[in-house]
Amino acid sequence: MLTSHFSRTEWWIAAAVAGVAVAVALASLIPAWKDRWKAALPVLAAAVFVGLSTPFEEADGDPTALMLFTALALGLALMRVVFAGYIGRQQKLARSGGTWERLTTRQTVLFFLAFTTVVALMAGFL
Repeated sequence: MLTSHFSRTEWWIAAAVAGVAVAVALASLIPAWKDRWKAALPVLAAAVFVGLSTPFEEADGDPTALMLFTALALGLALMRVVFAGYIGRQQKLARSGGTWERLTTRQTVLFFLAFTTVVALMAGFL
């Protein structure tokens, strides 16, 4: 683990950075500029949940919730980068008046396998 020496404060910082990264990735999926602020809502909800799941009384307790949130958030942000070409094509299609193509079963399986792999690797390195 590359982060085995992280204190609780450092995990909170890492979780905040990961939250910003996933909020930016989600915002890039929202076509209307005026609605992009809504991308922060799922991240804020997750932050509240993680904050409530992390015990306050222990100064250096086990920050498992923070680790999991960081791995998942960074995994989602990285998936946005990995699938940028596909997402860009779909957004271009939508801007031209068409609708997004439905995901095929193969594309869905590929996404979930890639996401699972990325999160597992992130959890191993974190």
